[in-house]
Amino acid sequence: MVEIREAREEDRESVVRVLWRAFEATESIEDIQKRDWLKNWHQPQKSDWAYVAVDNDKVVSNLSFFVTDNDVIRGNPVTFGGVWAVATEPHYRRRGLVRKLFDISFPKMHEEGAVLSILDPFYQPFYEKFGYALAEKRSKHVFTRQQLKRVIGPSDITSHEATDQEDVDKAIEIEKTMARFGSRFFIPRRHWEEVMKRGNLHILERDSEPVGTVGFTFRKPDSTGHGLDLQIGLTRYKTDDVFLAILDLVYNYVANVQTITWWTDAEVPLRHFFLENNAETLNIGSMMMRVIDIEGYCQSIRIPDQAVEGVTIELKDNQCPWNSGVYTLLPEKGRLVADPVDRSPDITLNEFQLSEVISGFSPATMLRNFGEIQCSSQTASKLDAIFPADVFLSYQRF
Repeated sequence: MVEIREAREEDRESVVRVLWRAFEATESIEDIQKRDWLKNWHQPQKSDWAYVAVDNDKVVSNLSFFVTDNDVIRGNPVTFGGVWAVATEPHYRRRGLVRKLFDISFPKMHEEGAVLSILDPFYQPFYEKFGYALAEKRSKHVFTRQQLKRVIGPSDITSHEATDQEDVDKAIEIEKTMARFGSRFFIPRRHWEEVMKRGNLHILERDSEPVGTVGFTFRKPDSTGHGLDLQIGLTRYKTDDVFLAILDLVYNYVANVQTITWWTDAEVPLRHFFLENNAETLNIGSMMMRVIDIEGYCQSIRIPDQAVEGVTIELKDNQCPWNSGVYTLLPEKGRLVADPVDRSPDITLNEFQLSEVISGFSPATMLRNFGEIQCSSQTASKLDAIFPADVFLSYQRF
């Protein structure tokens, strides 16, 4: 019989094999065991937990999550649980093991103060069953050096490759300024450190003040012998003119590459600097979110001052039953309170529908027009005012 429980240190070896088969089969298991991210598996002292399904003392399924409050969602710091390393042995799939792991993980997130949870899905519909909805907007640009406008950056901005903890501190400082564009799950320190160790993370400064970051990764030629591909990410900048310095630096890196793939936040104006219209730009996103504590989430965020009308919702949440009930969402001077009430609701939502409404990816009016929620146009408009469209950028992928 399969047992569902919190992980133990002696489970580590069999968990590695589960993850290896699920995610990294192109590498040897010995190489996977050396990965930095694996060191974070089940470190409760670092607010990182793992729950496992075990059969005959062997782990057959794993779900890990960390809890952090170093992030800004809708204008305020919000404590969330970031789910990672969800994997199941192939012949144990379709037995509901992941659902059972979520059944004990959600209460633990709640106990640790998380009001929201996010994850990067391998298959969106699979996680919709657990109340997660798409909530991310970012862009992928694919182009050649010839398609990029030559830009000379401001002469007072310099750059250097990150090498130490002081540079990591600078990168984190710059990252936090990006909250001006919308919700941000800031990259944990350990991930900045991992990127720095791999090299090609650059810090831009003006008068000794850190003002921008950008990261580069080169991919080797493929089997046909075609040229290098340059991957660019971690594009962060305090002011618009710093982006010109980033473009200048990028141009110096692309002399011998065949293609450039640049991942950016949705609001980064990269297309403004393309010389040709045939550069490929995809507006994509994969990160998903779900509410862990509706009252705590509403109390944590800020909402537009223009939102003044309340909405009464009935929430039915099977896996987080403490959320189930009727609440009036009351806006008051940019804050929101979820007040439990005994009255007829304006709208009834399940956990997935609630995540859709609050995510900022699709406005409530659009969801109503698509038939994904059922309510009056007035109720949808009130929800639009409380939860307007929002750029929701997530933590770095694993």
